[in-house]
Amino acid sequence: MTVGTSNSSAARAQGISIGIKIFGIATSLLGLLILVVYVFTDRLRQVNEEVTALAEYVIPITDRVAAVDVHALEQELHFERVQKLYEIEPLNTERIAQELIAFESRGELVDAEIAAAIVLSQTALKESGQSRHQAEWEYIEPLLEEIEIEHQQLHDHAVDLFALLEAGDLTAARQLEDQLIAEETDFNEAINTIFLELEAFTVSSAQAGQQHQQTVQSLSLTVAAVATVFGLIYAILVTRGLVRPVRSLARGIAAVQAGNLDTEFDTSSRDEVGRLAQAFNGMVNELRLKARLEETFGKYIDPRIVHNLLEEETAQPVGDRQVMTVFFADVDGLEMVLATLDPDAQIRCINDYLTVMSAAISSHTGVIDKFIGTLIMGFWGPPFTAADTHANLACQAALAQMQVMETVRQQITAIAPTADVTNLQLHIGLSTGALVVGNMGSETTKSYTVMGDTVNTASRLKGASKQYGVPILLSQATQQQIAPTMATRELDLIQVVGKAEPVRIYELLGPLDTLAETEQAAVAAFEQGLAAYRQRDWVTARQHFEACLASKPGDRPALLYLDRLTTLAANPPADDWDGVWQLTQK
Repeated sequence: MTVGTSNSSAARAQGISIGIKIFGIATSLLGLLILVVYVFTDRLRQVNEEVTALAEYVIPITDRVAAVDVHALEQELHFERVQKLYEIEPLNTERIAQELIAFESRGELVDAEIAAAIVLSQTALKESGQSRHQAEWEYIEPLLEEIEIEHQQLHDHAVDLFALLEAGDLTAARQLEDQLIAEETDFNEAINTIFLELEAFTVSSAQAGQQHQQTVQSLSLTVAAVATVFGLIYAILVTRGLVRPVRSLARGIAAVQAGNLDTEFDTSSRDEVGRLAQAFNGMVNELRLKARLEETFGKYIDPRIVHNLLEEETAQPVGDRQVMTVFFADVDGLEMVLATLDPDAQIRCINDYLTVMSAAISSHTGVIDKFIGTLIMGFWGPPFTAADTHANLACQAALAQMQVMETVRQQITAIAPTADVTNLQLHIGLSTGALVVGNMGSETTKSYTVMGDTVNTASRLKGASKQYGVPILLSQATQQQIAPTMATRELDLIQVVGKAEPVRIYELLGPLDTLAETEQAAVAAFEQGLAAYRQRDWVTARQHFEACLASKPGDRPALLYLDRLTTLAANPPADDWDGVWQLTQK
């Protein structure tokens, strides 16, 4: 934009010039002209005050507060890293020390920005005198002092928590962590309050400036009505030169309020409007940085969940009960491989692994609920998928993960060539059933997740898949939904840890139309062996399981049953044995 000179002395010079140019006007109009020039000058002076307040105080303070917000977020990241490092054995003291130094460095930056903002607010209060802004500055300064105190409390309690972690007092550390979360929320709310006050201040000043300029424009038109054509042209030129940059500023502020952070102002002017444009551009740059940080954190939650939350008419946590399919996946042996790597290699390996494995879930419209170390939890169901497709989609995702395991091994080898990836085995548990889904958590921190016995069952099936030597285990409810399209094999009737009712479990073999004849023969023999086993006909059962091994050499479930038959033949079960096998491990 092009901005013109807007100080009061220039306005007075313009008034005198107009008076000279219209000197020939009748004496009866001179009084009106003088009045118009006086009001014109006064309005321009008020515009100059509004622009000066914005350029020299409001926007610089906003920049400082935005910097406080950014540095506080960075300090929080270093705090969380220190916490995570204390959870990893053995302790990496060098890395912890580095993060503590970075934590303190960001804290000092926060303190410096707050102190600078307070000095600016004090100067603004002193300079405001009896103007209309005095009350606003008197309100803003205590808010800045409040966030200075709250940040110091956050810093002190964070240092105390580090000391508790160093001493191994985890109980006290968790209690202090809860307090820190509450204090962090208060700190963020205080910063948001200041942002809102400064935003209101900016809008108010811009609107006041615009009102003053509208008055100037009206007076200019009045002068034009009683003055000569030359006076009219001159008044229009002056008015336009003053109104254009301020209106442009008002439009820019409105655009930023609407979320358009691509707004830029021409800073070629050397007056107050030019300085205001520079300060405004700096503020927008800070807001862009904050938006990028928010976009980064947005990767931690499924975009569909974010959309649904934004579309809700109420922020109250309303739960819903839906039949859904829950998915647990983990790679056995991966944590042992990671333990042999340095922290940087660990992070790269785990990120590459989670990226590849998560893609299998996301590409089949699943929702990734959380990562726990190397474990991935996801779920399918309304409103994200149709009620009759979620089990099938979950099984497709499980098979897709099986297909990318070789990619995972190659990625780990590329990062850590000496790592032994030959024994990495994927284990997945799938369970379908009624779940409560919705926003769950504390008043300050919530997560969109699912809850119910189906979640526990899926987790137990993931663990049971290791004992049965198969990659993917399904519950009966899942198997019933996918039976028309997927080949499965019933493995057992088990009682998992923590559940009173037995669970019928199935191995997922793949799409029906891709099952080889040898695999079909092995499944048929296994089913006959399982039926004989449940009838306590150990001899016949052994024959069928051996036939299964003949069709599918090395079949782990068949080998497991042969060992079990040997045990049962030597130690027959009680007469009321119902074929349910008790699992003792999760």
